[in-house]
Amino acid sequence: MYPGIQDTIVAISTPAGKSLDAIIRISGTEAIPCVKSLFIPATNIDLEVVLTYNAAKGHIHSPRECVNIPVLLYIMKKPCSYTKEDVVEIHTIGSPPLVEMVLDVILSREIKMGKNIRLSQPGEFTKRAFLHGRIDLTQAEATMRIIRAQTDLELKAAVEQLTGDVSLQTRRIQDEAVSLCAQIEAAIDFSDQDIELISTTEIMRRLEAIKTNTSHLISQSETGKISPEGIDTVLYGKPNVGKSSLINALLGKKRSLVSRVPGTTRDIVTDILETGGIRFKLMDMAGVDDTQGAVIARAMEKAQSAAKRAQVILLVFDGSADLSEQFIQMKRDDLTDNIIVIINKSDLQKERSLSDLPTELNKYPLVHTSALTGEGLERLKRMLAETVREGKINASTVVPVLNVRQKDAFHRLLQSVQQAMELARNNESYEFIALDLRTAVDTLGEVVGEVTTEDILDKIFSEFCIGK
Repeated sequence: MYPGIQDTIVAISTPAGKSLDAIIRISGTEAIPCVKSLFIPATNIDLEVVLTYNAAKGHIHSPRECVNIPVLLYIMKKPCSYTKEDVVEIHTIGSPPLVEMVLDVILSREIKMGKNIRLSQPGEFTKRAFLHGRIDLTQAEATMRIIRAQTDLELKAAVEQLTGDVSLQTRRIQDEAVSLCAQIEAAIDFSDQDIELISTTEIMRRLEAIKTNTSHLISQSETGKISPEGIDTVLYGKPNVGKSSLINALLGKKRSLVSRVPGTTRDIVTDILETGGIRFKLMDMAGVDDTQGAVIARAMEKAQSAAKRAQVILLVFDGSADLSEQFIQMKRDDLTDNIIVIINKSDLQKERSLSDLPTELNKYPLVHTSALTGEGLERLKRMLAETVREGKINASTVVPVLNVRQKDAFHRLLQSVQQAMELARNNESYEFIALDLRTAVDTLGEVVGEVTTEDILDKIFSEFCIGK
């Protein structure tokens, strides 16, 4: 039994600050009696006998403030709630002082009456959902990913994990490992009767299948890497081609300093652009310049280093000047293959400039832009998203399938399976093979939470918000 699991817990579930509505959530055996003793219904209703998933309108009186606080209750009786306990949600006006007032009334009254009710710990509602079997550990972790999602794609990936995709794949591998382990142990039991229930060849075949499925699940996560900070995207070009104006126009705010004086940008300026559900970490930096000087030289070193690490290069040209001349002066060793060519200042563009475009750049997508008029900006955003979706960079459009804890468990599983395969290959005793296979089964149990420790659970759920 986990400490405090018998307590009734209460917390504000909505984010801090003013809002239209706010929710206070209560879960546990005292949830309904607690609210019943405080709630004054607008119509005659008994919360103890009302059916689950019902709502009741009324108010809660604050004796200290002499205020009647309007509330709407939602009743969810066990086991038909998220925590599989009796749950009451108190919906009221999203005024922070008013919400604190309701919470104070609940805690002060119930503590005086000797009720076992307290503020919840971070993630305790989800922890109870896990402990009572509503969700497994991978789904609990997916709940955290939903809370922290910053883009539509991160949210979609988290929702897919919450629906049990990782759990399903894990349990398939687990079922196969348990079945194989059972057959090997049965063969050990009947070894003195000269009956071969399963051959070494069959063991090797099934171990190989477990290894393949596990490796596939790990590789799904490895190929799904997009940094939460976004895809590194560098604006690269000569000084005064309009990089700073362009980044400001894309972001819709003044992030970079703009000046007619070339070389204004000396350090790397970064900000996040979200388009098509994908986050891009835009980097504005010093223009490519051969001018001598210690400060400019250091700025150029930073720019070239960032360009080499970039996943996408936005190669920016001044459309009102000679394109070939600008390209000749660039350090081409800095460039990745993932390039979008931008002919900027299209409002000033000369007719002859398009024919000046170097033939080496014809293979890359091209867009004409104007930071002044906004021409081409939406098209550029679409091209950025397409660069990722078409697999032109080493990233997929989803976040990693597995988190660090899950990935570590699957790597340890692979190690146990490989050791079992090596033993089978060398015709070692079935007892040793079964020992490694049992370790593999236990490791799979760690992923979904069937085999875990309180320390691991405390670490996972402590990262949640209070009220979740």
